[in-house]
Amino acid sequence: MRYKVTLAYDGNNYVGFQSQKNGLAIQDVLEKALKQIFGEDIRINMASRTDAGVHALGQVFHFDSDKTMDGYKLKGAINALIPKDIHILKAEKVSKNFHARFMVEEKTYEYKINLGEYDVFKHGYAYQCFYKLDLDLMKKGAELFIGKHDFSSFNTTPYSVKADQTRTITEFKLIKKGDLLTIRVTGDGFLRNMVRIMVGTLIDLGRGKKSLDDIKDMLATPKKDTRRYNIDPNGLYLVKIKYYKSFKEYLRVLNSK
Repeated sequence: MRYKVTLAYDGNNYVGFQSQKNGLAIQDVLEKALKQIFGEDIRINMASRTDAGVHALGQVFHFDSDKTMDGYKLKGAINALIPKDIHILKAEKVSKNFHARFMVEEKTYEYKINLGEYDVFKHGYAYQCFYKLDLDLMKKGAELFIGKHDFSSFNTTPYSVKADQTRTITEFKLIKKGDLLTIRVTGDGFLRNMVRIMVGTLIDLGRGKKSLDDIKDMLATPKKDTRRYNIDPNGLYLVKIKYYKSFKEYLRVLNSK
């Protein structure tokens, strides 16, 4: 039986989602709870390996077990065993063809920036920006990322891990409410630190440290040694993951690339 689980979490107390040697990961917490529930070692497959300090409103993982459990009961059982900074939103049985990582159609991230006075209640949950930013210029910069590009200049994934660093961005919006600026990005996939570096680039643009032509050049001549600003992780949220409706549709799109 294959189970799909959707969850939210506060990433401040973890070294990231994926298990690592240097501290407690969210994956460790979840697999420990699942072992207690199913009485067997279970390895989960996550949609996104969020970094230390990154939060999620809609992360997804799947796992397999020979034992059957109702989705609603599974949700309650996991929530009873995990810390309050992680919460299961939904658990359901799915087809064995479903894969939390490979069948993703698009992901949406948001980055939160506090433009006002330092806010102690946003510490760890938004970037506290002390600079005056040109938001109109930043919106123009965001538009440059939309479409299909080689994002080698905007991520830290080595070519040895991902040779093809072309991705498609379908949405890149700046939304300001009071002193809180939310930058929302949707695309078919993201490389390591890609969202944070794109946001950091827009911050540099808004401060006058970069120009629109600089961003155009970084996209036109992608390279790994480009100087870039990888903004703090605490303002980043994995908001939503959209999946292909069926395995057949996923294969059709995969074969068309």
